[in-house]
Amino acid sequence: MKIINWLGPSAFLAAVISTLGYRFGFLHFRLSLVVFAIALIVCTLVLVAGIYKLAISIYRRRRFPVELVPLLLACALIPVLTVSNVGAGALSATMIHDITTDVDNPPAFVFIKPDDGFRINSLVYPGGEVSAKQLSAYPDIKTYITSLPPRRVFQKAVFAGSLLGWEIIATDLPGLRYEAVAKTPLFGFVDDIAVRITPFVDGGSAVDLRSMSRVGITDLGTNAKRIRSFLAELEAVLEQELINQQ
Repeated sequence: MKIINWLGPSAFLAAVISTLGYRFGFLHFRLSLVVFAIALIVCTLVLVAGIYKLAISIYRRRRFPVELVPLLLACALIPVLTVSNVGAGALSATMIHDITTDVDNPPAFVFIKPDDGFRINSLVYPGGEVSAKQLSAYPDIKTYITSLPPRRVFQKAVFAGSLLGWEIIATDLPGLRYEAVAKTPLFGFVDDIAVRITPFVDGGSAVDLRSMSRVGITDLGTNAKRIRSFLAELEAVLEQELINQQ
């Protein structure tokens, strides 16, 4: 098990450097992801080897080297953080990075510009194959309808985004729309968000939003997860609003 004594710390250190390296701008995002992926695999293997060693020690009634415990706990932290931040199904997520509740007429970005920070992906919605993939992978993500008046829904939508920790970039009350950015917890990747409220003739409202990653071919399911969280938060605050009106 001597290999664990140097392989484990090296993998843990590589995982930390890869995340901090991108956050502080001295590692390209592709390199940081590759390094982190390798470190994640190695940490997982070290953890499995440590658990195997523990099982053998218990079975044969031998002393388990307690000096390995801090190392194994450190290695366990990497897969735990990964799963807690991106979810267990991240690796099987559909290879798209731009998600919206309205694939036919997605909210456009007006205030966020192409030169706002480092980005590779275009702000223009790709449509076509991307829309088809989204409809297949995330059929539950669709326009949210409410009977409440649009201006009130707009205020609550801004509030819901703030509760989720989004940085509100700009609001347009007459246009019933706002734009925001959010950072992923682990690497701090910046994602752009546009929220649009559409009034109905009868006084009700339709809520649409779009969440897209600035870099990467796939978002590992992050944008779909963000949209679901927003709609759930918005539904909760709107339900409370309806209760207060009664």
